[in-house]
Amino acid sequence: MTTKALFVAITFLSACDKLLAVDYGKLMVSKVEAVLGNKAVKGYTFSTYPLDNYGLATAYEGKVNPDKEICATWDCLGISTDDQIDGLTAEQKLKLIVNGVQYAEIGAGTDKNISLTSDEKTSLGLNAVFPKLLAALNITGDYSHTNDISTTLTLGPISVRTLRRKEMMDTLNGPKAHSLEKAVWDNGKGNLVLVYSDIVLTSMKIEIKVNPETKVDISAKLDDALKGKVGAAVGSGASVGFKLDNSTKGDYVFETSRPLILAVYVKKQPKSGTLGPGHGWNDWKAFDLGSGNKVLVEKVDLGDVH
Repeated sequence: MTTKALFVAITFLSACDKLLAVDYGKLMVSKVEAVLGNKAVKGYTFSTYPLDNYGLATAYEGKVNPDKEICATWDCLGISTDDQIDGLTAEQKLKLIVNGVQYAEIGAGTDKNISLTSDEKTSLGLNAVFPKLLAALNITGDYSHTNDISTTLTLGPISVRTLRRKEMMDTLNGPKAHSLEKAVWDNGKGNLVLVYSDIVLTSMKIEIKVNPETKVDISAKLDDALKGKVGAAVGSGASVGFKLDNSTKGDYVFETSRPLILAVYVKKQPKSGTLGPGHGWNDWKAFDLGSGNKVLVEKVDLGDVH
């Protein structure tokens, strides 16, 4: 092979490697589009890393300071502690049912499953989900490139949620409204920005197996961090929390403790003190928070996904 031909071949292989590298957000865009179609996801900003907060009902202050988050989903709806959220049922978490009030409308026919190849599941498990699990357990170290750990992902169906106008307006006008949100809501400037719709994975299970002959110390760290936590939630304050279903040496099963936010649609109120006329959200204008959008705070490279 000539030097020129060798150079061309190396350049081609290098380009192929770059094409194979995929990040979490782009993969989820393609997978959700395959289920819902391109038009259905138009206007949504897809999360660039796994998280279970900053979805529906999250409030920001627009125009004055678009980087200023007023409150996240649960805090906006009157729940301020992880223990309170963990005490809700899976249906209550999905539909955002707080004190008997349902804030999320689930789109009909959207409960379809995302299809992932085995390679995509491996890349997601090791590069996106597993590091978040370790962070939730306060375990440091990068184990995504070792062959001594294997992960199996099982994804629940996706759902498109829309904020229910009347229920949200009643809350904003009521005595239990979040004080900062209420101040922006009716301050006369029309600066309230809301996540009015989101796309979520209803659940995700990750099974982790550690090779018993491995020299990697992750199994000992996991065993120590998980003592007495079967059935309990882990990851208070983390970007995504988990519930431990099973824990035996070298074999662990976790589920996400809340719906996983895949994408959000952000809009700005038409005028102060109102959600606008009618029953839909067409009178609200789409609003780009840019770097202030919490779903973009981090980017996860999944590596070479074939």
